[in-house]
Amino acid sequence: MEAEHPLETIGQDIGHQERRRPFFNQHHRQMLDLLRDRDWVSSLKLADHPGTKLVLLRNGWMERRSTGEGLEYRLTEAGLTELSRPR
Repeated sequence: MEAEHPLETIGQDIGHQERRRPFFNQHHRQMLDLLRDRDWVSSLKLADHPGTKLVLLRNGWMERRSTGEGLEYRLTEAGLTELSRPR
């Protein structure tokens, strides 16, 4: 099993790409849908898509906290707004 890379490292790798606000796509919607009706959710319950998580965090659509048991994520008001927009 490969070691999990911290999102900051992945962010530095992606950081050389053009910085622009990505479109809210189906991958973003699927991950945020899992957070819609819940409080903090363990990273173990979410799909392992670090690039998608990074985009969601960077745009303020979800937030992250570290606990003794690992990382947890939660939907923000901005993320709820994006989910509420028509497709």
